[in-house]
Amino acid sequence: MTLTGLVNASQRWRIMHGAIPSCPVGTIVTLTTSDYRLDVSRPWFGVVVQLDLRTATITASSDGHELTLGTSSGDVAFQNEDAVAATVSAAAANLAVPDVSALVGQVVQFGTTAPNADGLNLFVILVLRRLNGWALGLTQAGHPAGIAEHNVAWFRVLDGRPRTAPDRLVLTYLGKRKDCDRAFQSEVPTLRELGYEAAGQDFLQESRSTATVVLACLLGLLLALVLIGIGIFAWLILTNPPGVLTVTFHRIQA
Repeated sequence: MTLTGLVNASQRWRIMHGAIPSCPVGTIVTLTTSDYRLDVSRPWFGVVVQLDLRTATITASSDGHELTLGTSSGDVAFQNEDAVAATVSAAAANLAVPDVSALVGQVVQFGTTAPNADGLNLFVILVLRRLNGWALGLTQAGHPAGIAEHNVAWFRVLDGRPRTAPDRLVLTYLGKRKDCDRAFQSEVPTLRELGYEAAGQDFLQESRSTATVVLACLLGLLLALVLIGIGIFAWLILTNPPGVLTVTFHRIQA
């Protein structure tokens, strides 16, 4: 079997198993053929290995989406990432939008067709409300979450017993005060839609460790003559270590 017509430089392939230098399993690569060679390239790295096709055995799936090359150093398997993505998109387009209203009050695991900003596409939430095509609820940690119905690829009810929203939530946010406030404010609109209002908050400023202070002072004294020490002292005085913002919410809407 030859690879002519099966691979081209515009396709993306994922390494499913096998040893390729600088390419752990799961890496996206491109495959190109040149005479008797198969060039495996990685974005930003260029060609990472050249496989000799004269001594390799080539096996392809019936649809050409999976390739396995048997080489002297072992088998290497590739999967056409573009073809897989197209198949998933087509399946998602034909998937009926779930009836979120029937899921209210249940703990549901959702798989989405597109990941969120954090790169996640798997969520577990207690569904509490359907609003304008969105499923709104709380995560296991109590933070609000929303999933667009059109983005749901599949779902599975983990706990079908009727569940109600807790009357009180205590949420924590870690980091600098400004970052904590930003994270807190970003969740307030969804929590209001779920009937919650903030009842109080407290920010606990963490202190620097003794070792950090002592080391910074020593370095500051040693480097004071070259002005770097002044910068170290200014850093100690003007900057604050991260802290923990704790916010209590009460549910005012049944």
